[in-house]
Amino acid sequence: MKGRNRFGARVLGVLLVLVLVAAACGDDDDAVTTTAAPATTTTAAAGTDTTEGTTETTEGTTETTAAVTTTAAPAADKPVLVFAGSDTPNVAEPHTFRSTTAYMVTHHVFEPLIEQVPIEGAGGKLTGSTDHVGAGAVSYTVEPAGDGLLATFSLRPEAKFENGDPVLASDYRYTFQRSIEGPGYIGVLLPFIGVGDASQLTVVDDLTFQIETTVQSPLFERFMTFQVFGALNEDVVTANATAEDPWGFTYLNTTSASSGPYYISEFSPDTQVVLDINPYYWALDSIANAGIVVRTVPDATQRAQLVRTGEIDVATGVPERLLPELAGDPNVKIFEFPTSGVNYMAMNVNLIPNVDLRRAIIKAVPYQALIDQVMFGYAEPAQGVVTTPMETHDAAIGANYSTDLDEARALLATSGETDVNLVLGVRESRLIDQEAAVLIQENLRQVGINVEVQVLPDADWAARASAGELPMLIHDWFSWGEDPFYQMQFLTQCGSFVNYSGFCDANYDAIVDSGKFSLDPAVRQDASSQAQQIFWDNAVWAPMWAATRTIVTGKCVTGVKTGYSLVPDLEFATTSDC
Repeated sequence: MKGRNRFGARVLGVLLVLVLVAAACGDDDDAVTTTAAPATTTTAAAGTDTTEGTTETTEGTTETTAAVTTTAAPAADKPVLVFAGSDTPNVAEPHTFRSTTAYMVTHHVFEPLIEQVPIEGAGGKLTGSTDHVGAGAVSYTVEPAGDGLLATFSLRPEAKFENGDPVLASDYRYTFQRSIEGPGYIGVLLPFIGVGDASQLTVVDDLTFQIETTVQSPLFERFMTFQVFGALNEDVVTANATAEDPWGFTYLNTTSASSGPYYISEFSPDTQVVLDINPYYWALDSIANAGIVVRTVPDATQRAQLVRTGEIDVATGVPERLLPELAGDPNVKIFEFPTSGVNYMAMNVNLIPNVDLRRAIIKAVPYQALIDQVMFGYAEPAQGVVTTPMETHDAAIGANYSTDLDEARALLATSGETDVNLVLGVRESRLIDQEAAVLIQENLRQVGINVEVQVLPDADWAARASAGELPMLIHDWFSWGEDPFYQMQFLTQCGSFVNYSGFCDANYDAIVDSGKFSLDPAVRQDASSQAQQIFWDNAVWAPMWAATRTIVTGKCVTGVKTGYSLVPDLEFATTSDC
């Protein structure tokens, strides 16, 4: 697969960078330079690479030269892939909330400054690692600067937009400025890495872009990989802006101004979105297909059947209940991507103020039955807001989230509460939440707690959850970047818009904040453990599971990749004789 050559080289390049930096620096305060790796040739022996290029070190700075080929293989040698997601790709504008499938579309058309190096797994699965290499940037450095960081990105001189315009530092600055000052939601995220004003963005020259942060966030590099920071063509977008829409949001609702490997050639959300190859992309030879057709297939059972018959190559949003049968079909592959996200039952601490009652509820939840009977095994125990797959998870605290009906009865007796009747709100669109609620309802009944499950239209559920009107509710969350402090900030800190439990503890917030902007792993672990203990002591949630994301493909599909956002990346996906 041609996509593997590109990233086989990048993995080796990252290893060389890490070894040389460690040898030359040996100090956490020194700058670390990450570069793109050279092109490679993969031999018939799996995992054996021949690498061309040079690596030099000068006073602790590591540079790897890149040999880039931009001649595309004949289109006839590559297939057009057909993809179907769980919903309609509603808009292509990258700085607004959009459907899950729309995120898949925009992921392929906007090139961020850096990207994750993937780890290759069974069946041609690629999973993004925590090592990063240049994407729009050929190399970059990140070094301490006062209380923050100074990042310098050297852009690829050969990178071009879909219309042939060069991708310049001013385009990246415009993209970040637009995310800060425009009407989208991205500006809410940037303060987490200490970026809140356009004055922190500097165009040094056409191919050099700098970002200076006010804090030293471990998430900085992860954020730089996000599609929402992929370069927009400033000239094109501003030419299509209006007085009423100065940032050109309406224009980008249906088109791309692409800096990435694909551009939008057709945008018909009710039927299909067509992604054609950007003919000016800097790494055309690494694109393993001739384009992607994103078909709209709302019915999950139909999506699964179309994969089985070969009419669709890749599908997402296939319910867990269908996966066991698909797993036995020789024409189908299921790629599994464990996640650190959390599906949980929140208890409103203001409507259920008795902590012993909340503890009784936590101990009555049938955690393993939820994984087995609702998720059909495609999940792991969550065991807290910092879930089991997430860095800094404290297993000793997490083990407390276990089923013990006798302990639940004892805690209920200790609470002094009798004739307990509660409402559990679930969304109409989420069948797995409804199934989970029924199992929870039955277990709580066995310990003497009566629960009415209310299946609510999604908008009604959201309004009542935000207003704090539901004693209990089921919700799910996945944090791009998979950082525990990011997750705790949004879901559990005082006043957060998705803190549906109403939990608020000043000491807890201070501890979360202390770990949020530390680069010291020991400090982060200690802060996270303290926060997890407080969260358990206050019995805020029953964390049900950490889901395994699945992507269903035809048997001959390889090169499916996911990263921090879990959005399917098909740049290196192709089909082969098998």
